Amino acid sequence: MTARKALLHLPARTPAYVSREVGAAELCISPETWDRMVAAGELPQADTRLRGTMPRWEWAAVQAYLKGDRDAERIPADVYVLGAANAKAKEKRRA
Repeated sequence: MTARKALLHLPARTPAYVSREVGAAELCISPETWDRMVAAGELPQADTRLRGTMPRWEWAAVQAYLKGDRDAERIPADVYVLGAANAKAKEKRRA
């Protein structure tokens, strides 16, 4: 069960990465509404660079997404993943 918005302590400054509860409270909506907006594509997906058990959203991406900048939610690929993809591409060219 989630805490009520009125009881949720919000920091004086919105953190760079927010949980669904803090993000929902910042937008004055319920966490369930936050989940529906993410599922409907009205908010970006959780940031996958954070390898924890709790999803987090980059607040700047949420703000940009709400302003209509859908490209802001794209997460750049890890340099090691890009390097592996380049190595596979080189192997295919040699074969």
